[in-house]
Amino acid sequence: MKLNSVHNIDCRLADMPDDALIISDPPYNIGYLYLGGYVDSMGEDEYIDLFTSFAGRRCVFIHYPEDTIKYIVPAMGVPKKTVSWVYNSNIGRQHRMVSWYNCRPDLSKVKQPYKNPKDKRVAALIDGGSEGTALYDWWEIDLVKNVSSEKTKYTNQIPERLVSNIIKTTAHDDDVIIDPFCGSGTTCAVAEKLGFNWAGLDISKIAVATARARVADIQNNLFCAARNAQ
Repeated sequence: MKLNSVHNIDCRLADMPDDALIISDPPYNIGYLYLGGYVDSMGEDEYIDLFTSFAGRRCVFIHYPEDTIKYIVPAMGVPKKTVSWVYNSNIGRQHRMVSWYNCRPDLSKVKQPYKNPKDKRVAALIDGGSEGTALYDWWEIDLVKNVSSEKTKYTNQIPERLVSNIIKTTAHDDDVIIDPFCGSGTTCAVAEKLGFNWAGLDISKIAVATARARVADIQNNLFCAARNAQ
């Protein structure tokens, strides 16, 4: 598989490196009609089989808690770690589960601001150079809205900050990061920004075109920034 590229292919037919770190927000199997005409609807057994194809691999999947338990756990086993991604929303469910299989995150690798910086003990830590405390096991990150600077024209886009937290707490320096359901290309975009080798796969030609354009913009911006710094 060619790295640092987005491929228009069913991930079940792709030759993905065995040691790659897979990070994805998979199709949720709720009958959603995606741009390009794909209907997100499988039988329950077929949907479980979709995740079974990743058994034994290092994977991080983002899904609703009930569906993670019903479909992913039977295919992948019990996750090594879970984190709740929470957000304000009027869609009826305000959190999703981020679950790690055959790997686990080190939440101390990403710091967040102290909640009580005026506390004497915390103030002493800050004075000593501490940049914050480790991430909690719940991440409050807004959904990507139409007015968000990272918004693309593709649907169901996940936030870059969410994927950034996953990569920074989980990936090894030499990891190849693959998103087998890349959609708008958020995982590809963040991996590119963070300097990792990556690959994206999707069966939707519109998704692939969106992800390729998004990564190309990032690569151009990084090139221009490097040239201006010379």
